[in-house]
Amino acid sequence: MDQHNIEIVPISVEDLRVDTSGTLVNQIANLAYLAFREPPWNDDLEKPRLHFGLGVDLMRRNALAFAAKLIPSDKIVGYDLGYEVFRESQDPRDLTLYEISGTSALDHLFEGGGRVFYEDTICVAPGFRKRHIAYNLSTAQITFLRTEGFTYRIGRTSISCVAMKTLYTKLGYQVLNVHDALYPERTYWLLDV
Repeated sequence: MDQHNIEIVPISVEDLRVDTSGTLVNQIANLAYLAFREPPWNDDLEKPRLHFGLGVDLMRRNALAFAAKLIPSDKIVGYDLGYEVFRESQDPRDLTLYEISGTSALDHLFEGGGRVFYEDTICVAPGFRKRHIAYNLSTAQITFLRTEGFTYRIGRTSISCVAMKTLYTKLGYQVLNVHDALYPERTYWLLDV
């Protein structure tokens, strides 16, 4: 399929609620299920856990997701999901960068009132990779973050994940000398929004 047959659209928790057939959440969970089973992740996540996690992440404060949808079929072939993170918060919906990374090395991002958006998951169906879908999903999200006054967009990836590191570089991210405490093979990448 030609890239012009792919539309980037926002997804909200309300979209999941009104989809009584469960088609939307199933398509997104299937993408994550396939992606996380691939190297370097090799995670054996179950689809019900992915369904639940998607709903939880979309209910986080300032969550933002975009889907790449084939036109006219409405089949989801990619998605990008993230949310605002905080230095500290009492709101149970929120995550701190410390909770995600296991280190306070990133807390300086909040100095001066900086707002930080964490890109949690980006997936593209295997048959649709190398068509700039991940790039278009990311730029849609970045454009929105700029209008909302975010300071930074941060993500993490495995040091062996060439595709993600290439995408981050193309988007203008800088690799940080910060490794995840739980997964030391993962590093953090930062974009000034």
